[in-house]
Amino acid sequence: MKYFKHLLLLSILCSIVLFINCGEDEDPVADTPTNTTDDNTEFKALNLTEVTNNPEEFNYDITKDYTEKIVPFYPNAFFASDLSDNVINGVNLALKTAADEFGKYGPVEYWVFGADKQAALDLINKFCERREDLNQWNLSDCLSRETDETADHSMIAYQKIGENVILSNQPQGSAGHNGGFQWGIHKLSSSYPFSFDNLFEGIPPQDDFKTVLHEYFHVYQLSSVYNLEREERENKIKPGETIWMMEGAAEYMANYTLFKLIDNGTLDFEKSWGTLREKMQNKMNNGKFVKEESCPNSKLNEFTYQFCNQAGYELGAWGVAYLTNKVNNQNILLDTFYPNLKELGFEGAFNLAFGFTTEEFYEEFEEFLQLPIEQQLEIIPDI
Repeated sequence: MKYFKHLLLLSILCSIVLFINCGEDEDPVADTPTNTTDDNTEFKALNLTEVTNNPEEFNYDITKDYTEKIVPFYPNAFFASDLSDNVINGVNLALKTAADEFGKYGPVEYWVFGADKQAALDLINKFCERREDLNQWNLSDCLSRETDETADHSMIAYQKIGENVILSNQPQGSAGHNGGFQWGIHKLSSSYPFSFDNLFEGIPPQDDFKTVLHEYFHVYQLSSVYNLEREERENKIKPGETIWMMEGAAEYMANYTLFKLIDNGTLDFEKSWGTLREKMQNKMNNGKFVKEESCPNSKLNEFTYQFCNQAGYELGAWGVAYLTNKVNNQNILLDTFYPNLKELGFEGAFNLAFGFTTEEFYEEFEEFLQLPIEQQLEIIPDI
């Protein structure tokens, strides 16, 4: 049995302790976390100030339920051995920035893959050992699932994307929130974030920095309804399977936050990435093009992951920009909408945050889409 370093925060005279634990095998089908500990303990300072990168180390008490709560620790990020320090440092900073901006929720496990298959298999093995040692998933079952290149969102599939980047010399990437609800965590996976290595001209590190912010915003969104059963959770977060708010909010808030922090000097990048208005103009152009080519006459609330999904991302970001401008509050999603989503549902939280119904919004937004781009850009912060 492999021992894991397990960090446990105790608020006794502000003392901090570290526990070592080992777990037993368990199939990952439970609706609630089933972590266990033994009597082996070790005292050590708890890391609350940085992103944790060691898969054998925990910066939280695995016996506690942290769901839907602000936590004192930062996310965990675990990297394949073929990734550079530029990638590791970039992802770590982006995750820490996201947690500072959107709130510390967790535990978060962000697994990052490069292009090398053996390095990916080694990292997947660490993931599966972590699951087995926490009584969450049988090691062999975990390895079988996560090394299956044909399985949806398997971890090895993210490695294949990075491998294709190198072989084809063409930029492509993917990252996603892959669940973890049955274990009480947020599990995210990422393909090779090559822009941190400046691999392609014209794709600066801001690109992958923004992707991390986008994915962490999903952590924030899902934390608001984490403890609900899947069907109820899905209905509140994206009713009718519409994705414009789920993905549009993540995309807009990631871009807005990045440009805000560059503008105020918090973040300093060597390469310029333009302005927020330029980025949003591209999104409007891309969204309209996809809509006209793939789903003409469709509306914002009709975009799903299966139907015209790219328009859901691009025009969804504009939908959120329209709403934040309407109430003159760029943080309205953080202040009002998501904090009330679980209790009031999507329509109720929407009405509370924005002062009108979704149907009224969809009608207004369709009219807004017909305006000249110069007028549309006036609602975007000049940063």
